Amino acid sequence: MSLRGRAPSRRAGAASLVRAGALAVAALLAPALAAAAAPDASDVSAPTLHAHAGVAPDFAARDLQGRPVRFASLRGQVVLLNFWATWCAPCRDEMPAMQRLHLAYHGRGLVVLALSQDQAPAAVVAHFVESMGLGLTVWHDPAREVGRRYGIPGLPSSYLITHDGEFALRALGAFDWDSPDARGAIELLLDEAGR
Repeated sequence: MSLRGRAPSRRAGAASLVRAGALAVAALLAPALAAAAAPDASDVSAPTLHAHAGVAPDFAARDLQGRPVRFASLRGQVVLLNFWATWCAPCRDEMPAMQRLHLAYHGRGLVVLALSQDQAPAAVVAHFVESMGLGLTVWHDPAREVGRRYGIPGLPSSYLITHDGEFALRALGAFDWDSPDARGAIELLLDEAGR
């Protein structure tokens, strides 16, 4: 039998692993998902966190030096894609946790990608990133085309994406991505990527 004849079964096996991984991540975060589904009525700022299915669409943007970049270039790595803006207070609040994730896991294959939705020039975003001491990956989408493509309802919105480009989780609103639940989900996806 040729390799060509085996390829579909390998792809099907990989797709099954990705689906199983997404289910495992959802199970790991079940307590957080339940809490998000029934937030305290007094806390109107409680984020929504839930499993999210499908393939993360590719997109083009620019880095803060103005160079063109493509999301597809990150395939093979686990990505935490965060839509944010410098003027968004909840976005600023979650940035330190994202920086800690970057420091803890970038060597294992996690890319924390903060996609700025600022309509201001990239220099304004770069100044903000420098003032916060952020070392994570920051791209700029001033026309907000990517945000529209992903259908984000507001800022911040974040997606945890597997190394195969599949959605695993989505958080709407500021979320503590440095929490034990979030770290556990990220470690699970990084372990799967390393197999």
